Amino acid sequence: PGMTPNAPRVFLDFISYSGGPLPEELMLILSSEEYKKGDKAQVPVSILWGEKDPWEPIELGRRYEKYECVEEFVPLPGAGHCPQDGSPELVNPRIVEFVKRHS
Repeated sequence: PGMTPNAPRVFLDFISYSGGPLPEELMLILSSEEYKKGDKAQVPVSILWGEKDPWEPIELGRRYEKYECVEEFVPLPGAGHCPQDGSPELVNPRIVEFVKRHS
């Protein structure tokens, strides 16, 4: 697919995407008093991060742990940038577990 005539345009669109709030902005909102129930976040966040991500190193992801809404930060051993695609055997069970915990 990377050799098709439209590949450069698609790639440029992908890396230039800015059509929404940044994760930091969303987590700041979800950690605010408005979104708390007692002392807990009403909208808990689970972050799954590939330890082998070549573009966004795990250290970058760990910065998100400071937000109160982040319930868990889970490093995924051997997983890369898109673990949902490359390592579904690690991601899918964690999603199911998280959803069951909050259902």
